[in-house]
Amino acid sequence: AEPTPLRSAPDPPCGMKILFSAVFKPGTEAPGKDGPVMLSQAAELSSLGFFQRSTAKEVFVMFSRQFAKASTEPGQRSSVRKDGYMSHVYHSPMGVVAVCFADDEYPQRVAFGYLSKVCEDFVLAVPQSRGDCGTADLPHEALFAAKHQELLVKFQDPGQADQLTQIMAELEKTKLVLHETIEAALERGCKIETLINKSNDLSGSSKMFFKTAKKQNQCCTFM
Repeated sequence: AEPTPLRSAPDPPCGMKILFSAVFKPGTEAPGKDGPVMLSQAAELSSLGFFQRSTAKEVFVMFSRQFAKASTEPGQRSSVRKDGYMSHVYHSPMGVVAVCFADDEYPQRVAFGYLSKVCEDFVLAVPQSRGDCGTADLPHEALFAAKHQELLVKFQDPGQADQLTQIMAELEKTKLVLHETIEAALERGCKIETLINKSNDLSGSSKMFFKTAKKQNQCCTFM
């Protein structure tokens, strides 16, 4: 009998996406940002409306910085669920913290595999990140920006990306904490409204968006 022809893998469900990821240096303080220095970032926001993208990116930056600030234990993994989306945080033993925002349907194990791969490749590309990286955001972005975006695109299909994570270090041995609310993932006593009002990662228009959405009980529905 003739062999059955190979069929191409189906496209991933439209809801399975990683929209944003960033790498931070724990223990640092970015001037005026109330959180650690951002070392790298990548985004794929084509699934959002054109006029939502800039606000969405600012929101992702703000919350990822706060989640990275709250992650203090090397090796720790944590996830935050909000309005059908998940934020995953991985504190790498290599001295950096990676955060990503993905659809709720995106496999959690693959998301942490992605974060681990981002941390590993970042440290290899920017070995000086183990030391003093200064206080300004994105001090070595030219060394990793293209690679970070390449990884983000590659991991858009969790089915194919899962093959990559199979050969990586086993993450099941590290601690995983699932937070059902954003407040639970922030520093103790920190409220979202207070965070938004004082954040320098958000523009005035983005802050106004939050206030309007809150009145309509639709906060973060674009995320």
